[in-house]
Amino acid sequence: MKKLSIFLLLVLAVLIAGCSNSDSSEGSDSDGDGQVTIQMAISGSNAEQAIRKATADAFMEENPDIKIEWVDLGDRRYEKTLTLISGGNAPDILYLNEWVPALASRNALLPLDDLIESDESFSLDLFYDGLINGNIYEDQLYALPQEVSPFVVYYNKELFDQTGVDYPTDDWTQEEFYQIAEQLTDAGKNQYGYLHENGYNPTLGWVFRNGGELFNDQRASGLDSAGTLEALEFINDIVQNKLSPNPAQLEATGQGADAQFRNQQVAMISAGMWLLPPFKEEALPFEWDVVKMPVAANQTVGAGILNWGISNQTEHPEEAWEVLKYFVGHEGMMKVAESNMALPASEDEEANQVILDSGFPENVAAFVDSADSVVMDGYTSPFTSEIDEMFKQEVEKMLLGKEDPQTTQEQLHSKLNEIINQ
Repeated sequence: MKKLSIFLLLVLAVLIAGCSNSDSSEGSDSDGDGQVTIQMAISGSNAEQAIRKATADAFMEENPDIKIEWVDLGDRRYEKTLTLISGGNAPDILYLNEWVPALASRNALLPLDDLIESDESFSLDLFYDGLINGNIYEDQLYALPQEVSPFVVYYNKELFDQTGVDYPTDDWTQEEFYQIAEQLTDAGKNQYGYLHENGYNPTLGWVFRNGGELFNDQRASGLDSAGTLEALEFINDIVQNKLSPNPAQLEATGQGADAQFRNQQVAMISAGMWLLPPFKEEALPFEWDVVKMPVAANQTVGAGILNWGISNQTEHPEEAWEVLKYFVGHEGMMKVAESNMALPASEDEEANQVILDSGFPENVAAFVDSADSVVMDGYTSPFTSEIDEMFKQEVEKMLLGKEDPQTTQEQLHSKLNEIINQ
C-alpha cells in the first residue's frame, strides 16, 4: 500500500510538471491565454504619448488577441533605438523619425513590401509620395509614416499692423518674404523680421526651393548647383543684414524660436505644427497666423515626420504588421488629426477635414496644402546623421561671417562626397 501511494504521488508529480511545461510552451508573449504581445517603441511629450496610447487602446479593443506593450525611448530616441538593436532587445515596432535608411542599411528593419503586397486590405495610394520615397532604401520600403508636419511661416499680425505691412499670402515669393523681413526689422527695439535657425532641415528647405538638390544620386553630391549657391546667399543675406540673429546671438539669448516669437522679439519664424499645442495651452498675447513657405523656383518644404517600422528581430511579423497597419490607417490618422499636433501622413479626407475644421490657426490650411509638397530627399542616405552634423557646422561658419557662401558651398559639396563615399 505504501509503495502504491508513492507510485501515485510520482505519477501526479509528472502530470503536474507536464501541465506546467505545456502552459509555458504556449508562449512567453501570452500569460497563458494565447495573446501575442507586441512591443512598440514610444517617445515624446505626454500629449504625444497620449495619441499613441489612445490608438493602441482602440486597436486592442478590436483585436483582443494582440497586446501592445510600450518601450519608452526617452529623449534620446535614435541613440536608445541603436542600443536596443545592438543588444538584441529591439521592440517589434520601432519609432522612427528620419533615420529609416540608416537603420535599413544596418539590417535592423524588416522590408514591408511582401507584407503590403499580400495584404489586399492595404494600399499605399493615399500616402504622400514624398514621404514614402524617404523610407525606401535600395528599392525596398522599410517604414510607413503616420504623421507629417510641414514647415510654414508663423507671423505676428500685431507687428505687421504696427509697421503697416500687408499680411503675407500663400503665394508670396521669396523676394517678397525678404522685403517684409526687412520692413519688420527694428534695431532700436531689438526686433528682428525673421529668425533663421541653423538646422539641416530648414536650410535644405531653402536649397530645394531654389532648385538645388542634395544628391545627383546616392553616391554623388548635387550641392554644386547654382540653386544651392542662391539659397546660401539668400540665407546669408538675411543674417548678415541683421534681419535675423546669427547662431551666436541666438544661443546667447538662451531662448528658442518659439520663445522669441512669443516675446515679440521676432516677427516671423518657421516651424511645423508642433508649436500649436503650446500656443493653444498658453495663448500668445497677440494675434498671429501661419502662411506657406515662400515660392522661389518651387514651393517644396521640409517637414518633421513620424514613421513606424518593424524590427528585423521580431518573432511576430504578421501581428506587428497588423498593429503598424492600424496606426498608419484611417483610425490612426484620425487620432493624429484630433490632436491638432501634426497632420495625417496620408490624403485621408476625413482626417484632414478635422484639421481644417479646427480653425486653429485661422490659415491652418497652409499646413494641409503643404503636405504634398514635402520632400524628404535629405533623409534618403544611411549617413544622414553625419551629413546633418556637417551641414550645421559648415553653414554656421558662413552665418558667423567666417566664410562666404561660395566657400561654404564648396565645403558642403566636397565633404558630402567624402561622407557618402566613405
